[in-house]
Formats: sequence, structure tokens, C-alpha cells
Amino acid sequence: MQPQRINLRSIIIRSTTIALLALVAGCDLLEPPVASQTTPNQPAAPPISAEVGLAKHLKKIGAKFYGAYWCPHCTDQKQMFGEEAVKQINYIECDAGGKNPRPDLCKKAEIEGYPTWEIQGKQYTGVLALQKLADISGYEGDRNFKN
Repeated sequence: MQPQRINLRSIIIRSTTIALLALVAGCDLLEPPVASQTTPNQPAAPPISAEVGLAKHLKKIGAKFYGAYWCPHCTDQKQMFGEEAVKQINYIECDAGGKNPRPDLCKKAEIEGYPTWEIQGKQYTGVLALQKLADISGYEGDRNFKN
């Protein structure tokens, strides 16, 4: 009778060992997959806004925006571009009391009013719609301007 008892004990030990191994192996399968560093369908960089695109184009073609820190129309023009885009624009401060003033450049360009844009050798005075600036400068990018 004793041989049966050993056999039953051996079966229980083996079954328990197999069950524990299966449980441990199953836990490894439950770990979440590691996210890949890049997703194939994800763009490399976020798209730029139409305003930033226009501002970069204006800078690239050498357009100049003459203004004065105290000029409300200059502020309006800057706000049409937005904070991020206006950083791209070649802004020339004409008032000696402003930040990074260049009244010498304004005098040389014979600026008579603010804001004044100089695009491809021609001057345009007053606040200009972004569509108008795009037309004048030959901008061919996105024109879905917010302002």
C-alpha cells in the first residue's frame, strides 16, 4: 500500500510544480508591451500654423515690418500674426525709445507712417490683412489664417 501513497504524493508535487511554472510564465505574458520610440504614421514634427508659415516666408524673402512700440496699429498687425509667428518677422523699431531701436534704418527707408511693410522693394503703409500680405509677397503655403 505504501507504493501507491508515494506515487500519489509524487503526482501532487509534480502537478503543483507544473501549475506554479505555468502561473509564473503566464505572468510574464501579462506585462504591457513596451511602446515603440516612433510610430510609423506619426509626423516627425507638428504642423506649423498658416501665420507662422507666412511669417517665415516673409523673413525668407527679406520683407521688413517698420513700426513703433507705442503704435496701436502696429500692435494690431502683430496680433494678427500671433505671438509665435511675430517672432519670425523682421520687425524694425523706428522709435529711439523702443526695444532694439533702429531709427536710422527707418530714416534711410523714408518711413512716414506706421505700420509700414517693405516687400520686394515696395512699401505698403497701414495694417494689412494676412491674405493681402500673402498675395503681395507671393506666399504659396497654407492660407487658413485665423485672423
